[in-house]
Amino acid sequence: MTFAEILSQYLNRNLEVYLPNQFLEGVLQAVNGSSFVLEVQNGSYVDPSDLVTIFLDNVEGIRVLTV
Repeated sequence: MTFAEILSQYLNRNLEVYLPNQFLEGVLQAVNGSSFVLEVQNGSYVDPSDLVTIFLDNVEGIRVLTV
């Protein structure tokens, strides 16, 4: 089982994603063989969330959050 296949089990769940110089928190929207899409809130009550494409090669760690 590949990392992408494992990650796809957590669609629509809240994740913390650790990148070399960045930390993101959001809802997992889509996964393919080389990347995934995370819906990230920008912290403002006025602006909507953004969809961010993250390449699997750049990920240092992921934590699945329970609510």
